[in-house]
Amino acid sequence: MPKRFDVIGINNLNKNSSGFLTYDLVAAQTGVFPYLDPETGDIVYELKHPDDLLTDEVLGQLKNLPVTDDHPWELVNPDNSKELVKGITSDTARITGEKLTGRATVFDSGLIGKVLNSNKKECSLGFECEIVEESGTYQGQKYDRRQTNFNLNHLAMVEKGRCGPDCSARLDSKDYAYQVRKDSSILNDKSKNKQNQRSDQKLKTIKLDEKEFEVAEEVASRIDTLKTENENLTKNVGQLEGKLDGKDDQLTNLQKKVDEMEDNQLSDKKIDEAVSKRINLLKKADKFLDEDYEVEGKSDKEIKIDCIKAVNEKFDREDKADEYIEARFDVLTEMLDDGQGSYGDNNLKFKKNDSSSRNDAIEKKRQKRLNMRGDE
Repeated sequence: MPKRFDVIGINNLNKNSSGFLTYDLVAAQTGVFPYLDPETGDIVYELKHPDDLLTDEVLGQLKNLPVTDDHPWELVNPDNSKELVKGITSDTARITGEKLTGRATVFDSGLIGKVLNSNKKECSLGFECEIVEESGTYQGQKYDRRQTNFNLNHLAMVEKGRCGPDCSARLDSKDYAYQVRKDSSILNDKSKNKQNQRSDQKLKTIKLDEKEFEVAEEVASRIDTLKTENENLTKNVGQLEGKLDGKDDQLTNLQKKVDEMEDNQLSDKKIDEAVSKRINLLKKADKFLDEDYEVEGKSDKEIKIDCIKAVNEKFDREDKADEYIEARFDVLTEMLDDGQGSYGDNNLKFKKNDSSSRNDAIEKKRQKRLNMRGDE
């Protein structure tokens, strides 16, 4: 797991009655911090996010943490602790705002002398963490990586202003990176080099969301390519949506046809009703029509008209509504059943004085049919 060494300031440096040295410290804080990358020699900016740093787990690790004289050649462990450990942090660590704060005690006389009589008045937190290759901006500061899953190991007393460059010379490992002081000449030199590199680049102005930006030509070219690809994708999506709309219309029309077919499909009950109605009509028609009358292929209306004509050859069906035909036929059949006429060799004969009543009956039947249709 990658190792990191951070610069820490100390406050309230005191020597207690037992001769031990105590001081308050800010062990870590959230934000974006510069580190010297041992592989490239470049300055990289790494984020300590509150969600990763200000946790109960990390706070617990800060309690009773070993204090060392400079960073050791290896991380502190039970096998080397007797040689390396010169003090310890207290168990009063806490989260103060965006910082992890605590208190430490140095009980090694040699290290106490260096702190009191020399420039060794800074601390450097040694820890392991996972590095996520994630870039972004936090509180207005850009970062290249993000530190997660902290594992604090020790707190080193170091000379003020020398932790970054000196520590980087002591360990030869790509896993180690050292935090650089913001007033360090290394950080200033690296920034100048980056600015010089940028001045040599050919820049191009691009427009994104109505805002103009100056970027390298290759970046601008890539953005143009992405824009074109996005436009093509948008166009393809529109075409596909149009095709889908057309398919929806086809499905709707097909469903309508299926519904119509289901509505028109004769059920067993409807078939039985139609057969019964036809048989009943033929029984009534048999009283008016000749034995050789051909019913096949004729509708109910045509059969009723032929029955009426059998009684009255002068009957004209022209402009006669269906309701009139049905009413006229019903009247004839009822009059025949009631014995108001008789069917002889030539015609159905009614009593002479019954013509008005016959017409009244036909009119009532017709009105009844019209009323029934209106109710539907």
